[in-house]
Amino acid sequence: MVRLPPEIPNMSSAHAPDPHRSAHPSHGARLILIGLGVVLVGLGAFGIIKRVHARHELTEATDRNAIASVATLSPKSAPNQQDLTLPGTVASWQDAQIYARTTGYVAKWYVDIGAKVKKGQRLADLDTPDVDNQLLQGKAQMRTDQANENFAKITADRYNKLVTQGLIATQTADQFEAQYKADIATVEADGANVAHLQNLEDFKYINAPFDGVITQRNLDVGALVDAGSTGSNLFVISDTSKLRVYVDVPETFAASVSIGMPAQVSLNTYGAKPITGAVARTAEALDPNTRTLRTEIDVDNASQVLVPGVYANVKLGLSTATHDFIVPANTLMFRGEGLRVALVDAQQRIHLQPVTLGRDFGGTVEVTEGLSDNDRIVLNPPDSLYEGQQVNITGNDKSAQPVSPK
Repeated sequence: MVRLPPEIPNMSSAHAPDPHRSAHPSHGARLILIGLGVVLVGLGAFGIIKRVHARHELTEATDRNAIASVATLSPKSAPNQQDLTLPGTVASWQDAQIYARTTGYVAKWYVDIGAKVKKGQRLADLDTPDVDNQLLQGKAQMRTDQANENFAKITADRYNKLVTQGLIATQTADQFEAQYKADIATVEADGANVAHLQNLEDFKYINAPFDGVITQRNLDVGALVDAGSTGSNLFVISDTSKLRVYVDVPETFAASVSIGMPAQVSLNTYGAKPITGAVARTAEALDPNTRTLRTEIDVDNASQVLVPGVYANVKLGLSTATHDFIVPANTLMFRGEGLRVALVDAQQRIHLQPVTLGRDFGGTVEVTEGLSDNDRIVLNPPDSLYEGQQVNITGNDKSAQPVSPK
């Protein structure tokens, strides 16, 4: 007998969905899905906007970096009065090298170096035996000639009386008259010779020609001295109550030097205060070898602070009528075509301006040609700058604004 399997219940019928239940999600689920979608869309939009903004900033930065940025400054006008300091040489007011005017031997000297002397003061005595003998001989010869003159006068007078009496010829009297006149001339010559020898005799006494100080003594007792010898002087005397200071002014400033201009003289080797003097005179011509103007400054040295022969620093206040400018040395551009400075025009473009330099002050230089008051000069210009280049201005120049490339 065949046994049938047990009947399996119909599961489909037991768990069949309710035909009346909706196939769509509930209202709450839809809201959640919508909110989630909105969040996702917002996040995507924010990312896109951020990327666009970053790209825009990158573009702007790239554009800015495509234009060189430079710092500028305005040229500074040079002062109307400029202090010029030059090395100078101090010289005494007057110097005298004293030589022997007569031949003899040094008998005695009275002063040594550093001694202050007055005009006419005795410095030394010479022993002049040769001159003494010549003077005695000259005086004796003059006395002889004077006797001859007297005899010739008596003789001439006697013959003139005989002529008036008609006893002798006039020619004979004229001969004696001529002899008398010749003897007169001889006596006059003797007198001149005696006066010359007397002067040589007086020159045995060496006296100071002016007030001053003895700076050299080149004689000793017993030394032979020759009249008119230029080999060695006996003394050197200097007047240091006033001093002359000589400076050589360069050609650039020669036209600014005037008589009476004040000057300050100071010494590096002394701690004294500067001494004020004035320009007394100039050479009125440039030295063709050095192209400088020799200038003399007179200073009062009553305090004896300065001494002749030393080097001094002389400060002159020069008035300048030119409209020059002072700029930093790091604004200069040394190009193959010449010296240039980079200027920024109103359109903020580079113009390479030729300039002419004056004095060099180290960190700054003087520009005599090529600049004006309103120029804007590039500071530390790179070698890559070229004519017409567009730039941005940075720094303290408030008159310029960055520009964008075109």
